[in-house]
Amino acid sequence: MTDTTTSASTMVKVKTERPDEAEIRELAAKMVEANKAKALAASVAAARPPPGSLVGVAPPGSGGQMGLLNFLARKPNAATTASELRPVPDGDKKNPAPDEASWKGHFGWDMLGKCHIPYIYRSSEKYVAVRMVEIKLLNKYLNYLHADIYSCTCIRSYYITEIEARLLNEINNRHCDGQFGRDPFTQKDLVVRLSDAYEFYNFLDVCYNKLLRGTTNSKDKCGFIRINKESVVPYTVRDNQKFVPLFYFEGETDNLKLKADQLKGWDLSYLKFCCKVQGIRNELFASETCSVISLSDIKSYFPPGTEFEEYWPNKVVDSQLLISAKGEIISLSYSFKFQHHCRLIGNPYLV
Repeated sequence: MTDTTTSASTMVKVKTERPDEAEIRELAAKMVEANKAKALAASVAAARPPPGSLVGVAPPGSGGQMGLLNFLARKPNAATTASELRPVPDGDKKNPAPDEASWKGHFGWDMLGKCHIPYIYRSSEKYVAVRMVEIKLLNKYLNYLHADIYSCTCIRSYYITEIEARLLNEINNRHCDGQFGRDPFTQKDLVVRLSDAYEFYNFLDVCYNKLLRGTTNSKDKCGFIRINKESVVPYTVRDNQKFVPLFYFEGETDNLKLKADQLKGWDLSYLKFCCKVQGIRNELFASETCSVISLSDIKSYFPPGTEFEEYWPNKVVDSQLLISAKGEIISLSYSFKFQHHCRLIGNPYLV
């Protein structure tokens, strides 16, 4: 057992006595053990989340349920009454409990796609249950889109509290006739921000329609630009402007870097999707940001008369981005015609 040098015991020092004073040495030993016990108790208390607090964030890409189960707030004992679980009123503390609105039974409805989805409040921000969104809205896409597409996104999810679970069960049973399943909501269920659920739905809808129909539209969120019918570059739209990855280009890149911008969040997710369709190596776009440059700036580096056109590949090669309802993989990767351009890098980035 190590000596007591933790922060919890630095204020207490064991008095040093002569070896022949057995009684004092015994007392000193008891003090050491007592300090060790206090230090251990203090470290455990600091690591344990307070009752009613928000639980741990599920790690990106984990699918939600696995990972930080040890950080869940323990359920109250059976003897705990409802009044003991109720958040302290606003007048008794500066910051109300995050799930206070759920205790009061406050919730609302919003439209995701063509479906009405209930949401709850956490500190005035809207959250939706992952299970509800999957059952009501995302099953269409989850049954057809390969899981590799989900790696393009990163959504923070949160475990619910017992108070929130009770409200979600009331919503499901009393207001929705059990359409979100018979299994009750528990503290193992997850919620995400309503804004993230909305963005995720839009992302999957774009991926689904792009892979299934392969059409191009000037209003598309992402796609490809074909230059002189030779080289193909992915793009994504941000603030009504098309951006392309900087790593696709070489030559006068010093000037390009001066005009480069950083793409992140959902805008980057669409660009990552296109890179996966094209077969670009994952390590080139695996980070949370990507240096990009506007298409209008890129055009100024090409000779007059260079043709830039909207493009989506229509040749099926060997990919696994779309699966059938039976679980059979539909090949939806495409062959791109790459020819080395003076400022465009082609084949070296293919897998």
